Amino acid sequence: MAAKGLSTIKRSADSGSDLLGTLDDFPEINQKPKDTDTRFKSADKAHGLYLSLLRADESSSVQRSRVDAMYDGVPPYDAKVLKSTGQGSRTNLNFGEAQRYLDIAMSAFIDLYSSLENLVSVQLGPGVPDQLRTEAEAVIAEELTAMLRRNPEFHSNYQRLCTEFIKHGVGFCYFESPNKWNFRVGGFYDFVLPRQTPASEEQVEVAYGRREYMLHELYEFIKNPEKAERMGWDVEETRRVILRNAKTSVRGRENGGPTPSWEAFQRELKNNDVLTGVANTTVSVVHFWGREHHGKISHFIFAEDDPKNWMFKKLNKFQTAEEAFIFFTYGVGNNGTIHSVRGQGTRIFPHVQMLNRLRCNTADGAMLASGVMIQPDSERALQNLSFTFFGPFSVLSPNVNVVEKAIPNLTNTARPVIQDMEQQLAANVDLTTTYGPQKGSPYRNVLQVEHDLAVKSSLSGATLNLFHMSWSRLMREVVRRVVSGSDKSGEVKAFYQRCAERGVLPDVVEQVMPDRTFALRAIGNGSHANRLVALRELNGISGSFDEVGRRNLIRDIVATRVGHDLADRYAPVNPEPRLAVDAKVSILENDQLQRGENVPVLDNELHGMHLLQGHVPVFSELLATVQEGTADPVQALPAMQAFYNHVTEHLKLFSLDPAAQGDVAQIKQLMQVAEEWIVNTGRKVQKMQREAAQQQSEGQPIDQSKQAALQMRVEEHQLKMDIARQKAELDMSIRQAKHQQELAMNDARNAVDMGLGG
Repeated sequence: MAAKGLSTIKRSADSGSDLLGTLDDFPEINQKPKDTDTRFKSADKAHGLYLSLLRADESSSVQRSRVDAMYDGVPPYDAKVLKSTGQGSRTNLNFGEAQRYLDIAMSAFIDLYSSLENLVSVQLGPGVPDQLRTEAEAVIAEELTAMLRRNPEFHSNYQRLCTEFIKHGVGFCYFESPNKWNFRVGGFYDFVLPRQTPASEEQVEVAYGRREYMLHELYEFIKNPEKAERMGWDVEETRRVILRNAKTSVRGRENGGPTPSWEAFQRELKNNDVLTGVANTTVSVVHFWGREHHGKISHFIFAEDDPKNWMFKKLNKFQTAEEAFIFFTYGVGNNGTIHSVRGQGTRIFPHVQMLNRLRCNTADGAMLASGVMIQPDSERALQNLSFTFFGPFSVLSPNVNVVEKAIPNLTNTARPVIQDMEQQLAANVDLTTTYGPQKGSPYRNVLQVEHDLAVKSSLSGATLNLFHMSWSRLMREVVRRVVSGSDKSGEVKAFYQRCAERGVLPDVVEQVMPDRTFALRAIGNGSHANRLVALRELNGISGSFDEVGRRNLIRDIVATRVGHDLADRYAPVNPEPRLAVDAKVSILENDQLQRGENVPVLDNELHGMHLLQGHVPVFSELLATVQEGTADPVQALPAMQAFYNHVTEHLKLFSLDPAAQGDVAQIKQLMQVAEEWIVNTGRKVQKMQREAAQQQSEGQPIDQSKQAALQMRVEEHQLKMDIARQKAELDMSIRQAKHQQELAMNDARNAVDMGLGG
């Protein structure tokens, strides 16, 4: 609120009690049964109650201003008082202790916001087919998050909300428009409530929200008078408020006095006259929400200074107070009222002020201890004071004496008190930090460090949980306004368009259930160190996760280190589905490997799929046959060597996955047995080859029966391999046909569910 507006209001409040009002000015709830009636017929009475609430909050407002001054770096002593008492040279500094604790607390809340990939989780209604549900929910959540983060006011509103919540324990979010999703943030300065209001918006009877508007902003509401009237605007009253605050160069005459001309003012606005926006001051208006007879909330707007009528009126607009405003409260205070809630600022104020004064005194003591104290015996001696240096000697001017001084040892006096105050101050601030153990910590192992982080997290849990519950309710209301179709803004239209481009049509988006919308929580309660500890623990049990869970864990680990924007470089959210392709490729490769052909291994293959479902079962079966003697070792040796080399290459890449260590160990045991058989069989074959070569060189006849038997075994082995290959091809064709049939049936069911089938 502008300074002039506040002073005007205070003068009006001080001029007489007849301007002030109470809740008794409005009829009791449920007194009248008609939903078309309202308890709040007069803007004047609402304004009178507003002035009364401002007066009742004066003492609390003074205390909050002192807390804000502490955070803003205001010195602990009044500089004018020090100067008037001859102490103008004293150290008077604010050492920034409060701002440091605010920055630490803010870092946790900012981490809760920035470390999340998606801000919300949505759930679609039962009308959406299950085949579309998961993908559609993910797309909607991603695009909602993108829409919010693209809005520049969203970032600033979130930071101010966290600041008000931390400093004073209370923050308010309210919606100016009944339809649009954009919300505004304020503290007790901007949001006025009766002193005994409970710390819950659903128990609020009346509430006021101050707002500063530029003149052209108010004009936009009534630019189309007919449309404005239908929406609930009083065009004449709004024009009166605009003209009353206009300070343009174009003026008309009305009733013999100078007043702005509406026609001239409107012409300036349409011509985009720069002076219209620069020369004119802002207009202070008040949003007023009141609970009606049946519990619904009506929304009014009136001028903060001298209202004649409602500028805006919409009766029974909101079913619940949560649709109009949401409280962020750190607890329920001492007596359950919102004004009894206290934040970090009130808790640390006395300690910070004392620390600033102690440090100022310490600095003054150091200055005294480092200087020479002299005492002139007259005013003339003081004026003629001088120092003369003669080599190692210093000579003072006459009539000046050096005073022996006894400066107390500040190390033994002030320092212990400062340290004690710092410890007490840290104990009063129960918000988590993003820092780990300090230097010189006595911790001896990782478990003790993790325990310390867990304690810090538990201390901050209450604060963060309370904030998150309100934040989740706010996100629900934002999503409700977006998917209900009431917000026709350009950014909402762009949101629907982006969803449609990704295959989620508007009729699907409108199936989102707002009451099933939740704000997501960051891992680690706003602490980077806690998040790393949690991810390390999850990585230890990731062997029990499915493939999707392990992929999500890897992405969270990567995002924690490099951020979500760069995480796609290493762990994409939705990698290309390669499962069916890799399964088919592994079967085809088995055929080549059984023929003894070398098959290269590519880095981007699903190595676990190739090994566990493709090569290892066939390799194990082949090894079992040669060990049992049912297969000719000479003929099986090339296939065994090809399988061994191929599986070895896959295993090198598969072992890089920490979650695959159990499977890697089992495959290594198989490879060890296979390696022993290949080495031994290779030696036997080499020996046989040497003996055959020696017989041939000596002219000895070769045993034809052995040659025939060997040829028969070769042909038998080749026949078995052909049969196995044909069986694999038949199985693959059967599976492919079955898969195509399932796809066709799913398409038919989807068509029926969506009302597109015959």
